[in-house]
Amino acid sequence: MKPIRRLAKRLRKHERGTSVIELSLLSPILVAILAGSVDCARLISTKLRLQQAAERTAELATAGNIASAAFTSLQSEAASAASVPAANVTVTYWLECDGTRQSAFDGTCTAGQQVARYASIAIAGSYSPSFSWFLRAIGASGAIAVGGKASVRVQ
Repeated sequence: MKPIRRLAKRLRKHERGTSVIELSLLSPILVAILAGSVDCARLISTKLRLQQAAERTAELATAGNIASAAFTSLQSEAASAASVPAANVTVTYWLECDGTRQSAFDGTCTAGQQVARYASIAIAGSYSPSFSWFLRAIGASGAIAVGGKASVRVQ
């Protein structure tokens, strides 16, 4: 028993090696913070990619007239730009007469009303973090839903 006490007393006086012990205690926390930061950056990057694809597709909608081939293929263009299936892209068209939304995009407004036609592109996607097992462990699905949306007046 006495040799252990002497060893403990001697070790208490020496400060050599304390930095290594402190680093070994803190390194798991630092690695977790780094991994979380990397995952956060990748999530934001995925969100921006989908948003930019939606905005580029909205710009494409304004490039030609309403009857052009580019206008009718907005869904496939958005899916291609975002690298997602076409089923993840929703393109909505609507007509407004004096600010009131109408049911038919191809309809007409009565004389004297302001006519406005719009196109909206919504792209849905998901992001699976590197540590999705942790999300599943706390009851989440393991994937995070992200998306981008843009609307533009085409007439």
